Amino acid sequence: MKAPAGLLIVSGLRREAAIFAGSGARAICGDAATLRAKLAELATPPSLVMSVGICGALDPGLRRGDIVLGTEVIAKNERLATDSFLRHELARNLELAGRRSFLGSFAAAEAPVLTAEAKAKLRAGTGAIAVDMESSIAARFAAARGVPFGILRAVCDAANRDLPTFVAAALSADGGVNITAVLAGLIQRPGELPLLLAAARDSYAAFTALRCCRSLPGLFHGVGSVQLR
Repeated sequence: MKAPAGLLIVSGLRREAAIFAGSGARAICGDAATLRAKLAELATPPSLVMSVGICGALDPGLRRGDIVLGTEVIAKNERLATDSFLRHELARNLELAGRRSFLGSFAAAEAPVLTAEAKAKLRAGTGAIAVDMESSIAARFAAARGVPFGILRAVCDAANRDLPTFVAAALSADGGVNITAVLAGLIQRPGELPLLLAAARDSYAAFTALRCCRSLPGLFHGVGSVQLR
């Protein structure tokens, strides 16, 4: 993957950011407070902002490993659109490489959406097809600076999938995973082991899909700051 000049990758997890870092791209990760602090400290403004990583499915038709290109982020009473040229070029480039992608709205969440019931309510309330916690932060940053913004995410947990209740506690502020918290959660709730194993399989599929996207030399073909609108 050859990144366009000035590309900034915004992710929640270190694993996500590491996949797309390099080749001319800068990548930052962390929880909401960490991301906002890192964005405020950027010495050189980006020319393009991409929210990249994994997401939860709200649309029952989405499966783990599916690539979703966001059309907008729905956050409370605001809708933050992605760049139309950018998302259509990404979709075209993925299709040319034999990778199918799905277009749709993302719902913004402040914490992991842990249950199928909660996902269904979020779907009904927003009409979004997927959910994540970082895209709204990246979208607001891009909008404030007048630079194009896009979302490329791989589905981790399907709409009917419940997650272990200790997922949120296992995520560190800097984008890492606290294994001690995972083990502690399992000790307290051993009945959630099947959920954890399912989440691990889902995660493997999602990260494999992201790495496949990263390996495509033409992923950002035709995408340059002068062409975006």
